[in-house]
Amino acid sequence: MDVYSVTIVEEAVDVNDVKEYGIGIDVHKLSLWVCVRTRQNGVYMLTTAKIPTDWNSLLLAKAWCFEVLRTKSDVVIDTNQPLHYVIESTATYHCPVRIAWGGSPSVINPTLAGATKRKTDKLDAKRLAQHDQTAVWQESYVVPPEVEALRLIIAERDRYVSETRVVSTRINNALTRFGYNLGREGSVTSNPAIRAIIENQIADSPDDFENLCLIKLPMDVRLIIREEYAKHAYLKEQAERWQSKIIAKAYSMQWPIADGKTVSGKEIIGHLISVPQIGELSAIIWLANVVDPNRFRNARALSGYCALNPTLQVSADKVSKGKKRGGCKVLHQLLFNSATRLIKQHNEAFGQWGYRMLNNTGKWKKASNAVARKLCVAMYRMMMNNTDFSYESYQIAVKASSFSMPVENLPMLNSGFRRYIRLLNENGIKDTAQMIAAYLSCKLGSCRGLSKKFFVLLRDFTDNQVKYKEAYEKLTEVKK
Repeated sequence: MDVYSVTIVEEAVDVNDVKEYGIGIDVHKLSLWVCVRTRQNGVYMLTTAKIPTDWNSLLLAKAWCFEVLRTKSDVVIDTNQPLHYVIESTATYHCPVRIAWGGSPSVINPTLAGATKRKTDKLDAKRLAQHDQTAVWQESYVVPPEVEALRLIIAERDRYVSETRVVSTRINNALTRFGYNLGREGSVTSNPAIRAIIENQIADSPDDFENLCLIKLPMDVRLIIREEYAKHAYLKEQAERWQSKIIAKAYSMQWPIADGKTVSGKEIIGHLISVPQIGELSAIIWLANVVDPNRFRNARALSGYCALNPTLQVSADKVSKGKKRGGCKVLHQLLFNSATRLIKQHNEAFGQWGYRMLNNTGKWKKASNAVARKLCVAMYRMMMNNTDFSYESYQIAVKASSFSMPVENLPMLNSGFRRYIRLLNENGIKDTAQMIAAYLSCKLGSCRGLSKKFFVLLRDFTDNQVKYKEAYEKLTEVKK
């Protein structure tokens, strides 16, 4: 290792280093640069080495780091303690280093390390060593090997599912080239009725169908579609096989909950599938990416990891705009899709709350993101407490008030309601109690003509019924 090592002396600035040393690693496919940063005789000693990435060299590099710490530091460093270091996550090339070295790594995205005017691997390692010594980055969570294997199995299943979609698109493309636009009625692979027509048309002696192109498919095209169908059947079979493996493995594993305890996969998945629109496979994907809820400070930290906490840009104490931060794309898409289905169906409290937000704002993305965040927080608490989902602790549905008055009198309290009285009457809503009940059950969304402004007025009326009731009583007394 000494053949590759170079020591540079830098003047020590007056800073309070959080750690006694720092190790930075810039890693690539064939080699990696390691920089060990220590203090000795009032100066910084930056010892660097270029190391091959074969297994034996990685083990020797770890021993070399301990030797540098022993010989080039004023402080006696306990070499029995695990190493801490900062390493860039270049593809998966950092994984062999992390496995060989163990310790307490901080694995960071190269784009977060900070740019320099001069860009070399050696300078990157030097900068990362400084980051390690000054504790710029927190220690990274190391995914257990069993969970890493589960993630690979999920990725394999997803690959086959993705390829089945590609094959389905190719079949539809081949058919439409010859005037067979059967894909407009449904999937050419999973819809039984459409599949039966196509199977007939690619046979040696196809029949004539009403409202179907009279030009028969050429024999070469029929052979291509037959092979594509055979390929689709194979891919679908493989996807189902890998899905069975995913379920079996997840059920057989132990999963962490609060207080350092663990529960069986069967138990925790049984809890998670009690969440609206979360099925068995979705629950397993959630577990494979969250792994241990204790690694997040709170539910907000986990929702940020799922890219559900927008960053607000504030100027002069006013929010100018919000920007979604990067996070785990898999979890974000899973929760976002579940939230979208809840809003479309709006037969659950979460979905009804999101549907009302959609009517108030007219923004699908905003409503879906808000519901997805509620799902994220709920699943975090369920994992921590090892319990089923319940709406008991949620105040997302305002109870209908007993305050009732004819809707014709609403303009007396707020003139903005005037243009909507006729529409309310046409939909059978005669008093405010009916109006609020229809709002909470999401039935108003199907009434045409009720604009975004109406739902803003309605939300104000719902949230401030006491104020409206007092004003109405005063007006009634004056008339008497």
